[in-house]
Amino acid sequence: MSQTFKVEHSPDLLLVLLFAPGPKKKECEPIEGITRLQKLIFLLNQGKGPNSLVEIAKEYDYKAHKMGPYTDSLREDLDVLISFGLVGTERLRYLISDDKDDPDYDVDDPDYKQKVKRKSVESQKFFLTKNGKGAGDDLWNSLSSKDRYALKSFKAFFCSLTLRQLLIFVYDKFPQFAVKSEIKKQLGL
Repeated sequence: MSQTFKVEHSPDLLLVLLFAPGPKKKECEPIEGITRLQKLIFLLNQGKGPNSLVEIAKEYDYKAHKMGPYTDSLREDLDVLISFGLVGTERLRYLISDDKDDPDYDVDDPDYKQKVKRKSVESQKFFLTKNGKGAGDDLWNSLSSKDRYALKSFKAFFCSLTLRQLLIFVYDKFPQFAVKSEIKKQLGL
């Protein structure tokens, strides 16, 4: 007798989101940064995405926080999935500027003369492990073709935005969750 898998709870939602193709149209594209992951789940929570997943995303109780909408429950679910060996992480370190994304900036280039205030940021990339891919595949295949298409489009679009663009979008559409933001002014809002 085969077991039937369904996306029923918030950890399932994380697995199927990590399994979904992203901007490169490949399954299991990682999601870079906890802030991005928080905002993607928040957008689902607010009705942006497949209806069946929106209902599950409502398990997360978002509140206004220093980087916009935030819930502790997401980190707790990630920790459980990591401890079960379904989700892996990789440490990321990158430079951000106060006024724009600057992909051409080379910290080791002495000739770089732009006087933009930058700071180093550490984050994590979240991805499915081998076991996580199996679970994600089962959950992905339990979705209707309409929901798979909608989730693929959702992830591809929102993961193709820079973090700055994503934050501006979220803050603009849901200003009540940006009231405690420490970076609103830096975003020009």
